[in-house]
Amino acid sequence: MPNRRPSSRRTVLLSILTVVLALAVGAGAFFAVRAATFTDQASVPANTFTTDTLDPPTGLTATIFWYTYIELDWIATVDTYATGYKVLRSTTPGGPYTEIGTADGPYTFQYYDQTADPGVRDYYVLQTYFQNWTSVYSMEANAMVPGTGWRSPAAEAAVTSSSGDNNGFQTTPANAFADDASYAEDPSSGTSGSSSCTSTARDRHQFYTYGFDIPSGSTINGIKVRLDAWVDLGIDNPKMCVQLSWDGGTNWTTATPARTTANLTNSQQTYSLGSVGDSWGHTWSPTEFDDANFRLRITNIADSAVRNFRLDWVAVNVAYTPP
Repeated sequence: MPNRRPSSRRTVLLSILTVVLALAVGAGAFFAVRAATFTDQASVPANTFTTDTLDPPTGLTATIFWYTYIELDWIATVDTYATGYKVLRSTTPGGPYTEIGTADGPYTFQYYDQTADPGVRDYYVLQTYFQNWTSVYSMEANAMVPGTGWRSPAAEAAVTSSSGDNNGFQTTPANAFADDASYAEDPSSGTSGSSSCTSTARDRHQFYTYGFDIPSGSTINGIKVRLDAWVDLGIDNPKMCVQLSWDGGTNWTTATPARTTANLTNSQQTYSLGSVGDSWGHTWSPTEFDDANFRLRITNIADSAVRNFRLDWVAVNVAYTPP
């Protein structure tokens, strides 16, 4: 093979390397190529960790406030960093409990339950909370707003004039008397679509004979109505309007959005109208709840006349102040 002459660049690099090595040997130096490693030692003192248990409030009591609401009072937690308290309720002593609200601030010591059902004894506990941490339950307290409890009707009748196709819940209407697996149905409700509770194109039905026994001289504080209801398809804005009568159906409370359910869905839901402090715009006397006087009327409304309305239970609960 022919000899190759080194390029001028290679010759220059070799010359530089030769000079460097010569200088190093002349100086008695020794070169070793290796990676640099740095080590050190440090003394770490023992770490000290402290723990804390989030304490619940103490001294919980439940009392009736103006015969209408349940007032909860307690002694604040000793943990001043707490966010506040969770309020839990059950209708069974010892739970299981459901959270119904919160009272914010570690120094808060009072809560009013305005959603308690009259005539039903409720059991309460509190939990202190901080961010995602909660304490154990506090002691339990209980109270009951004076009332009738949930009452079911024993009679019904379709409204047969100026009410859609005038047959109300024409399929097994008595099935709305109890909270069970059977239901009343109003198929293809009304003669035309309307979102008005006073429309004569929409079907209506009355329920009565609730068997109330309210002591004479009692003051009526409020009325709650419960509808367990749904429709075949949750479209066309289907709702149920509720009105109450105190004189056998001659006069009725005003139909308003507050007396109307939210849009019904295609699965059974519970809808609550009124409250323990809501008189529905009328000053009631105990005798107006007698079977001859008290009636409840439902109007099924929707933007279509093809919705099928279903009703499992129509219950009423009256809160009152005893004489």
